[in-house]
Amino acid sequence: MVNQTSILIVEDERVIALHLKQQLEAMGYRAAAVVASGERAVEKASELCPDLVLMDIHLEGALDGIEAASQIRANYRIPVVFLTAYGEDETLQRAKATLPFGYLIKPVEARELHATLQMALSRRAAEVKMEAEVERDKERLQLTLDGSELGVWELDATGNLTTRGCNQGILGVAPEPIGESWDAFLARVHPDDRAGIQEAMEQAAAFGQSLNLVFRTLRSEEKIGWMEVHAKASKAALSDQARVVGIMKDITERRETEERLRQAAGVFETMAEGIFLMDHEHRIVSINRAFTKITGYGSEDALGQNPHVLLDARRHNDQFYRKLETNPGGQWQGETYCRHKNGAILPIWENVSVVRDEGRAVTHYVTAFSDISAIRRAEAQLSYLAHHDFLTGLPNRLLFNDRLDHSLARAQREDKCCAILFFDLDGFKVINDTLGHSSGDSLLQTIAARLRGGLRSNDTVARPGGDEFLVILDHIAYPQDAAPIASKLLEALAVPVEIGGERIAVSASVGLSVYPDDGHDREALLKAADTALYSAKSQGRSRYCFYTEELARRAAERLTIEQGLRRALESEGLVLHYQPQVALRDGALTGVEALVRWRHPQQGMITPGRFIPIAEESGVIEPLGRWVLFTACAKARELLRAGEPPFRLSVNVSARQLASDHFEDTVREALAESGLSASQLEIEITESTLQIIEHSRYRLEALKALGVSIAIDDFGTGYSSLSVLKHLPIDRIKIAQSFVRDIPGDADDVAIVEAIISLSRTLRLCVIAEGVETEAQLAILRRLGCKEGQGYLFSRPLPLPELQSLSSGERPWAHLPWG
Repeated sequence: MVNQTSILIVEDERVIALHLKQQLEAMGYRAAAVVASGERAVEKASELCPDLVLMDIHLEGALDGIEAASQIRANYRIPVVFLTAYGEDETLQRAKATLPFGYLIKPVEARELHATLQMALSRRAAEVKMEAEVERDKERLQLTLDGSELGVWELDATGNLTTRGCNQGILGVAPEPIGESWDAFLARVHPDDRAGIQEAMEQAAAFGQSLNLVFRTLRSEEKIGWMEVHAKASKAALSDQARVVGIMKDITERRETEERLRQAAGVFETMAEGIFLMDHEHRIVSINRAFTKITGYGSEDALGQNPHVLLDARRHNDQFYRKLETNPGGQWQGETYCRHKNGAILPIWENVSVVRDEGRAVTHYVTAFSDISAIRRAEAQLSYLAHHDFLTGLPNRLLFNDRLDHSLARAQREDKCCAILFFDLDGFKVINDTLGHSSGDSLLQTIAARLRGGLRSNDTVARPGGDEFLVILDHIAYPQDAAPIASKLLEALAVPVEIGGERIAVSASVGLSVYPDDGHDREALLKAADTALYSAKSQGRSRYCFYTEELARRAAERLTIEQGLRRALESEGLVLHYQPQVALRDGALTGVEALVRWRHPQQGMITPGRFIPIAEESGVIEPLGRWVLFTACAKARELLRAGEPPFRLSVNVSARQLASDHFEDTVREALAESGLSASQLEIEITESTLQIIEHSRYRLEALKALGVSIAIDDFGTGYSSLSVLKHLPIDRIKIAQSFVRDIPGDADDVAIVEAIISLSRTLRLCVIAEGVETEAQLAILRRLGCKEGQGYLFSRPLPLPELQSLSSGERPWAHLPWG
């Protein structure tokens, strides 16, 4: 399992940095980045947030390692371990001031480095845990106060009162901490309660007792509130004066709720809503006449019963009443269902309220409800009529627009396509006028049923009016995928219909528009589909037409290429060209790469860039790849029989081929059929395929067991890890053309190529550069130690006869400066 610990390496010596990176990754760490200056170290620490920074002290730039470590530690709390060649006292004293997690003197052994890193990470983990515990304790206390709506209340020995977080309506001030005298506080207490509070406070202070008070406060001249106070008096060790500390809570709402319940008792029996009162154990203790009228249960049935059992309405979970009691309003309302005594299920609108006593304890629950069955039936009928076509039952334009908006939003969110198919029946007016409107209606109903039956459950077919139908194809992979669905629906509509003793043949024209190619909103797509519909009609009807000719052309081209490839495989329409691979030391031919070409009868030679992606999508890539492998092996064997010196044959293989459980059998068969030696065959895989291969290592090992070699094509353009290169049976790395193209002019590309060559040398892998086109590129590659090259500087891909002529004539690259 890969260690997820990430380390930022700060080292200005590139060779040391690369070695250190490899050393850390070998120990299971992940190198987040490698930088050479203090300024870049601070930037990368902010950007990547690594688990630890391994810091050299003497660096490039104005900011040395100690200054950088100080900033990283102060700003980002990331641990820093110094790894430096300097250990004099002055440097140690400066480094010590940054509170480093370790200080190592180069050179350092791997075990010592690993142990230091582990100790640093352990120490940082302990710090983080301690900080988190402190924050959790603070948060827990604050949440407790906030959740219970409590304010903190303190009277000190000098008679000053401090309150924090108290309700503004009670005290008449903002909820921030306030300090005032005891007399000022008493002035906001109701006059009738002041004496009792004063007496209780004096007694508590004198005897160190607890204080539990409920009293009224003056909110305004006309309104009073209620306050509940719990406190405890304590004396300081060297003082006779006591301080009183406690909590206070606004209970005005509870008092008002109790008053409302008392007032409600007078009108309880006259309410049109059903009402029942439950005790704190959820047993019904009282019902009104409307309860019996709505549910059918009388007092003898309901009293003492749990309403959830009686009404079979398990509409609230076990936490409902607990949450209701902590709700500031103590109330919930919403739609739910109950069962009538006769078994009928009724939709009801319910309002549940909590009743509390003076001590804030829950004593009862009051539930008022009304039967809304008639309202829901009327709403459902109105909604259906408003959103559906009365004749066919299909969605009308209003519902269609709503579903199309949802489909577009989802397609945009998921980066997918969706399509609109606009159907118009051909000659419907003639049928309607000849057979009558009743027959026309029957025909429309049949058409609607056929369209609905030919679509997926997540697609929509609607009738906006007349003889027009609209279809939404939701979540399609490619725009051209709408074409076969349109064809299938047209075929379904073409089946004759028996109406009124007449056998009627129906056809339709269809216009297609696709999101996002033809528009990004409903109006644009509907307009595009309508335009395409008229184009379909103008082309002869009983057909479909895409909004743009470009879409139609692309769909036709994809189908043409796919079918053409299949025919080319059967009729020898494919050919192989071979590009030489050359030793950069002396220009010797070391191998050839087999590259497929398609010789199209009308379009001429087609390059792989046009047909390989389509072959991948359609699955043609597997028979195509098999043909390339067998043909290349056979032709290579012919060349060797003709006297060619031994060379390496490279054949590209797709991810789908490698995913096959029997690919090694295919390679074995190709070698056996051609007679080519396995040692002369090299299988090329792209770097992007490595993820698949990494989980299928046994396939590569099976290929290696045959004796073939394995190369990584386009190395550096994917995301392969060093562990892949280390553990997989790979023989060769092909440096991607994108890195070779700009050397020696681009210093970054030169550095990348140099690093790849160095890496391959370290891992004992062969390396070849692709895309070599200039003598300057050849010179720098030779200087960097690259052994082989491939590109137009040496030769373009050659048909087989021209490749055969290389052995008898002078090779095109013989004039280059070798030696």
